[in-house]
Amino acid sequence: MEFFTAPPPRERKPEKRERRPPWLGPPEDFVGAAAPLDLALFHSETLAIVLTDALVFPEGVRFNVRMAARRSEEIDDDTWWDRYERMFNVHSRHRSSLDETIRFGIRFSDGSKATTVDGALDHTGDWPPPRPDAPVLHCRRSGNSSGSDDFLSAHWPLWLWPLPPPETFELAVEWPLFEVPLTFTEIDGAPIAAAAERAHPYWP
Repeated sequence: MEFFTAPPPRERKPEKRERRPPWLGPPEDFVGAAAPLDLALFHSETLAIVLTDALVFPEGVRFNVRMAARRSEEIDDDTWWDRYERMFNVHSRHRSSLDETIRFGIRFSDGSKATTVDGALDHTGDWPPPRPDAPVLHCRRSGNSSGSDDFLSAHWPLWLWPLPPPETFELAVEWPLFEVPLTFTEIDGAPIAAAAERAHPYWP
């Protein structure tokens, strides 16, 4: 007679998987096509923000922004590690005001725009969330970051929906807390539109 007996198998009910709407992020079942950019969004003696490339999908594009900071002699330990926390934690307790938040924005030739702080994705919690009436840009910090006593780096992916037109538009960045003024950088939309044609699903 066995002392330990296995419990009866649990009945598993199949769960219906809801596809993520394209304004919330890239499709999970698609391979995006890369579009190299290598554009400096901001540069100072202690801080650099660079748009390295874009991963393009049929309905949107993910911009990959890299940020690096180096320590100057006048920065004490408390200031340096406070900067570390703010750079690495987008959703930290420090985000108490707009001036303390890094913000990005897109501006098109017709004057329309999308920013990471305009609340375009605010909704009541319904799923799927309602389709926004305007372009959407949102930012989520990646885990691909590092820091030490004198150097910090971080990766900030930006998701833009819908796909921008094949013409020049602008990417804006501003971060008053770190003395980054409102700065616009022109982006050629033609290579992004071309890359969208190369994006494809994992399985036909």
